[in-house]
Amino acid sequence: MHAPPAGPTVHVVGPNPAQDRLQVVPRLLVGEVNRATEVVSRPGGKGMIVVRGVVRLGGRAALHGFVGGSVGAQISAGCRELGVEDRHVPIAGETRVSTVVVDSATGASTVVNEPGPEVRPADVDALVDGLLAAVRPGDLVVCTGSLPRGAQPDLYARCVTALRGRGVLTVVDTSGPGLAPAIRSGPDVLKVNEDELRADAGLTDPAEGDADLPILMARALAAGVGAVVVTRGAAGLSYRSATEGWEVASPAVSVVNATGSGDMMLAGFVTALAHGEDRETALRTGAAAGAANAARLEPDLSGPAEVAELRARAIATAVPGVGE
Repeated sequence: MHAPPAGPTVHVVGPNPAQDRLQVVPRLLVGEVNRATEVVSRPGGKGMIVVRGVVRLGGRAALHGFVGGSVGAQISAGCRELGVEDRHVPIAGETRVSTVVVDSATGASTVVNEPGPEVRPADVDALVDGLLAAVRPGDLVVCTGSLPRGAQPDLYARCVTALRGRGVLTVVDTSGPGLAPAIRSGPDVLKVNEDELRADAGLTDPAEGDADLPILMARALAAGVGAVVVTRGAAGLSYRSATEGWEVASPAVSVVNATGSGDMMLAGFVTALAHGEDRETALRTGAAAGAANAARLEPDLSGPAEVAELRARAIATAVPGVGE
């Protein structure tokens, strides 16, 4: 294993990891026997996809979460193989397995996520304490994915609040009950898709109907978030902060399996920031990384050259009036 690169560390808090089992079928037939033509099993979950992308792009990464049993051992082994610092907290339960069935006729993916093990308050305390002990000024901290059973909805909010004043950039990418408290904790960057922002962020009033996306993004900023990135799949992404607004068109690719593309987009974005790039370049890098991921079977990247080529085709357009 090579020594990790110099520079800031991207600390990824992925508390609900999984071993991903990917199966390819000629055509998915619901309610019938399907025979896979290809099967791939590897450490996964949103946190693992993000750190894999960071490493592929030449960044330095650490992964924080909970692992247990023989499946958890595979997650830790995957960290060592990637050159990622393994900061997982051992727990009594067995780490989950996630099954992804890819229909090769359509490119559609069907995902079955197991609930995962339950964690104790002492486990959560150990995770947060370990994160605080590991970060250094200039590092980036990404909180991503679902929360395990037993964890309180404010876990990510707790991490963001504890890290304030330590000179690190905090990024949250989650959905469900953990999103609203995370927004109120004021992370530097919130990354969501549009459905998550509408359903889980606590920013909508049922009486008003469907608010425009820019209005919802403005509400997130007013709630204390430093910047908002909304991913829109193949359509690209939208970015707003108090000083900048960008609409980024993703480069067109032949989609093989889009699973994990939002996570790989996040990896490209934070790695570019860790390398000192400005927000526009980081967003274009993220869009390129997400597209590169969608063009392959497994959530992964080949490296910086692939992303650089796609980034040249990721067009960023400034939003008029933002920051004026």
